Amino acid sequence: MEFPSSTGITVHHTPYPFIASSKFHNSLTKNVVLITGASRGIGRATALGFASAGASVAVLARSTASLTSLVEEITTKFGTPVLAITGDVLKDAVGVVKRVEEKLGPIDILVNNAATSRMRRFTEESTSDLDSWWKVFEVNVKAPIALIHAVLPSFLAKKKGVVITVGSSVVELQAPFIPSYSSSKAAITKALQLLDIELRPLGILNFIIHPGMVKTDLSLGENSSSSVIIGDEMREVQSSYVDYMIDEPELAAQTFVALAVLASEGDEKVKTLSGRYFDVEDDLEEVLNKYDEIETRDLYKLGLKRL
Repeated sequence: MEFPSSTGITVHHTPYPFIASSKFHNSLTKNVVLITGASRGIGRATALGFASAGASVAVLARSTASLTSLVEEITTKFGTPVLAITGDVLKDAVGVVKRVEEKLGPIDILVNNAATSRMRRFTEESTSDLDSWWKVFEVNVKAPIALIHAVLPSFLAKKKGVVITVGSSVVELQAPFIPSYSSSKAAITKALQLLDIELRPLGILNFIIHPGMVKTDLSLGENSSSSVIIGDEMREVQSSYVDYMIDEPELAAQTFVALAVLASEGDEKVKTLSGRYFDVEDDLEEVLNKYDEIETRDLYKLGLKRL
């Protein structure tokens, strides 16, 4: 399987000067950010990145214990307000948002990072297995949409807001054995592409971001809460991807912060990426400088090619 790349754009695997956290120190002191899937990996790095920028941070995960060390690190290093939340977005997205706003104030930035996957031959799935197949859609599509809808009242009242949703390069690939994951990521990418038509005129920007090839529990198939990779054959397939997983989680985290800061400052170029897919390995400054070409050619959108 060949991974896509942007011709002529510098590729990064670690943070670089344009997105360096030092540039954005205390740039978001008046902002409240909610981050899902925040206990480890990209989510944890994202929480630390926004705390470094001075934001009040609400971190959401399935268990309080997994968030304890993160809260302690944010408090010790940055002293910014931080709130740990446990809850099921699928059951009560409105309740999650209400708890954040009661403790920290109206949400300015939402980061939809939580996700799940499933790898197995479709021909080996039983009828009962399809419940797990569709669970991927609930976590990867229903949950982020529910949270976006739950934060809308605050965004509309302020006439601004930023949503960052973690996408995946699988929408560009022909990757076998993960149809539920790939199609769920395609679905959320298309949904947010269309929502941008409604929301951008209201001051709400949303970005769909591939976080790079990072070694996380999800990418390594180590999600203990469910069967992500099923069977020895599938583990062999997944292990063939490991050599590509060379990106630091901070690359994604600092890209998220950079996008949020630029959006909050009203940067015209960054508005071009709203409703579009972006890969954090691509140099953000170089891509933004091609905003005219992106608009003219309607790049970074999901669609069909026709004769």
